[in-house]
Amino acid sequence: MTDMTTISLAVWDVPMPVVAGERFAIKAGAKATGGGTLSGTRIEVIDAAGAAVAIGTLGDAPLAGTEALYWTALEMAAPAKLSVAEYTVRLAADGAAATRFSVAVAAMPVHTLAVTVTERDSKAALDSVEIRLGAFHARTGKDGRAELRVAPGAYELQLWRTAHIAPVTPLDVKNDVTIELTMLHVPEDHPDARWVR
Repeated sequence: MTDMTTISLAVWDVPMPVVAGERFAIKAGAKATGGGTLSGTRIEVIDAAGAAVAIGTLGDAPLAGTEALYWTALEMAAPAKLSVAEYTVRLAADGAAATRFSVAVAAMPVHTLAVTVTERDSKAALDSVEIRLGAFHARTGKDGRAELRVAPGAYELQLWRTAHIAPVTPLDVKNDVTIELTMLHVPEDHPDARWVR
């Protein structure tokens, strides 16, 4: 490593949720603000108990589209218990450079939830609706439909879309489920309205 003043770390492509006891992968990278290369630097993932659960080496070339973000893929096992697991990613040679990430640990998804979302008054299909069912989530397409794999259990299904509201829907998943929901359009205030007198 050469002429580096500060090292920053990044973590991305973290799956949500991860399945209890199953292996999952993330991507992690580091950049030196002084322009030095981090190629070949060891990077590790530490769990909440302080144990190293994944170790890798940053690649020879920066991530495409970046000037100096050296990166690698890291694979580790999810905890066996359903929880939110927290991890620290750090460069092995430099304890000062670190970042954190967390994952929701869920049971194995065995059922399919098919959701169709329309606007309540116009009946038009709503795209880009974020659907959340515990740790499981999806987004509707242009046809207002989304499918997600979920574990059995009792949930509160939540919908989110800008300028729309919908009540929380209790859902007990014991089999595959198909559900149709509506959202009410709520016009947003004009962003400059408070300045108009």
